[in-house]
Amino acid sequence: MSSTLTEVSPGTDMSLVFAPFFWGFFVSLFLGGITIAQAYMYFPHPTDRMTVQVIAAGMVILDLISSALVAQSIYYYLVPHFGSTEQLRLITPELSAECLISSILTFTSQMYFVYQIYSVKRNGIVARTVLVILTVFSALTFVGGIGCLTTMIVFPSGILADRSKDFKIFFGIAKGFGAVTDIFATIAMCIYLSRAKTGISTRTDHLIKSLIQYIIERGVVVTLIQTLLLITFYAAPNNLYWMAFHINVTKLYANTFFSMLNARKHLWEKHAPNDTALSSDLYNGISIQHARALVSEFPNLRKQDQNCPNAMPTISKSIIVSDV
Repeated sequence: MSSTLTEVSPGTDMSLVFAPFFWGFFVSLFLGGITIAQAYMYFPHPTDRMTVQVIAAGMVILDLISSALVAQSIYYYLVPHFGSTEQLRLITPELSAECLISSILTFTSQMYFVYQIYSVKRNGIVARTVLVILTVFSALTFVGGIGCLTTMIVFPSGILADRSKDFKIFFGIAKGFGAVTDIFATIAMCIYLSRAKTGISTRTDHLIKSLIQYIIERGVVVTLIQTLLLITFYAAPNNLYWMAFHINVTKLYANTFFSMLNARKHLWEKHAPNDTALSSDLYNGISIQHARALVSEFPNLRKQDQNCPNAMPTISKSIIVSDV
């Protein structure tokens, strides 16, 4: 009995091209699941203002749409056009739309953080200058993202396989100012919160310390992803390593946004007093008071707190935890 052996082609190794794309999307699925879990923990949240809840809902919706757009692009490159590198000369409309969503989420998250800084420190020339600088940097990040989107639409063949000069410039503006904004905002918030420590209340000082830790963690995560995205984009121009980080930018901004919102309950349970009414008022969020002025006006306040460590002082220093 004879058999006919058919020589089978080993195919084309596309791992160098699509591996970063594929594994980046794989990681984004886990991050997207974390975002959904955090959103489930957050909603409903009647104590937050409607504006915050709308922003949170928008974060979840846009994050899910981003995942769907990336999935459709991977399907386009790997299923109907499997083994072909010709299609890589053109970027899909779905990836262009995902770039817009990434810009919107990044801008929204950064501006919300700027608002948090405004809530903590809004008076004084230095504070206002910092707020203006952060706002301008955030706006430049968004403008750079819109520039990338425009380049993708006008020159779809100059993005993946052969990057155009315009796309490189707008990409550098978007991610460069994005990283600078996150670094600057994190440092500013930590400095303002550190200066709010006066020793009036041990609980308050511990609360501020916990807030600073959360803010530093948030700043490190989003700055790291932006920095790695920039490095891989310019250091490996012939590869798509940068795409693995780009896909996860929206996920990390959404994750850190919900992490900060959900961390408030844990912070208050750990540091807030047993007074239900006061805890409720603080949980709804009130601004930092001029604690140093209160110390000078009530010199016995520190002594009272030292003599009664388990009792809250009559004048409380509070944080915008509902907005942080």
